[in-house]
Amino acid sequence: MGNKSGSEFGGIMIRTEKQLYFAGDVVQGNIYLHIIKEGFRGKEVKLTILGKEKTSWETGSGTRRRTHEGKNIFHQVTVVAHTFEDDNLMVGSFIFPFEVHLSANLPGTFYYKDGVLASLAYKVIARVVSTSKSINDIKNKQVLILREPIKEIISSKQKRESSQIVSGCCIKRGTSSIEVKVEKNIYFPTEFLNFNYDIDNSNCKLDVDKVDSVLVNRLRLRSNSDSEHVLEFELNYQYHKGPQKGNKIQPIQKKDYQLQLINLKNPLQHLTPSIIGNCVNSIYYLKVQPHYEGCSCCSPRPTVKIPITVLAIPPKEYIQPLIQPENWNPQAFQPIIIQSNTQGQESMLNKNLQQMADPMKN
Repeated sequence: MGNKSGSEFGGIMIRTEKQLYFAGDVVQGNIYLHIIKEGFRGKEVKLTILGKEKTSWETGSGTRRRTHEGKNIFHQVTVVAHTFEDDNLMVGSFIFPFEVHLSANLPGTFYYKDGVLASLAYKVIARVVSTSKSINDIKNKQVLILREPIKEIISSKQKRESSQIVSGCCIKRGTSSIEVKVEKNIYFPTEFLNFNYDIDNSNCKLDVDKVDSVLVNRLRLRSNSDSEHVLEFELNYQYHKGPQKGNKIQPIQKKDYQLQLINLKNPLQHLTPSIIGNCVNSIYYLKVQPHYEGCSCCSPRPTVKIPITVLAIPPKEYIQPLIQPENWNPQAFQPIIIQSNTQGQESMLNKNLQQMADPMKN
């Protein structure tokens, strides 16, 4: 027959003032408990803040098909919001206010599902813990959406790369270099990334046929068995004519270019945000690469990759409204204050911050 449902004796709901928060914010809300029937054994009301990552992908085919999965609870804090004196829960209505101080280093909410699954989600859970083996807890949960705070806006960023160019039969053709500069490092989806570049081909004996400018998203997934799966998406791109052999781009020839932060294959769907987690890692960068005449595959071409951060567009707020039961006259308690961080989480999050500082290393 199974255990009795705790909801037979009443209900519990947890609601925050809003659904969207930034890491480092203070989350305020209430736990509403309404007991309509005696017989529930339990006296502890608990509040849990949970952050969890999930990944899933498949490799191989037929009898060699294998599913890889990752599940990681990277943030969990549970506190007792209230303890009743009697283990036999009394009939009545109660409100337990709470205040959660979020760690400033928590990663933002993330969701991607298209052939693979990558998610990072938060929720708050309220429960009255049953001390009876035959009756389940009375519980309720609410999703929280977290965004990472803007840590540092760099007004401009530039990078330079040089290479020895080698053509067919490993013939050395001289050196060529490229320097790329972007306007800033942080963007919202659909914004325009403004950039320019200089190519010095004066010491090279091959023409630059074209220059590729590509917006790339690199999504890396990790499973609980430490296997990894990396996907790279070329979202938007442009091609331009490059300088001939023995020449370089003169100041008068220098142009400014733009790439919109959209996926050309699905322009109406907003880009997912940048994120650095344990199982889910999503970064963006602008890649600018010249292509030389003939066969120059014997040597690496000078390629510049400049990382950028894509922020999430805030969703529309929606929290399911509370329906007040009849004869609602609750007893209100003093708010509890929770510091939502632990030493173990901080060490992991500090590592994530180092990765954010130079995401191209991953």
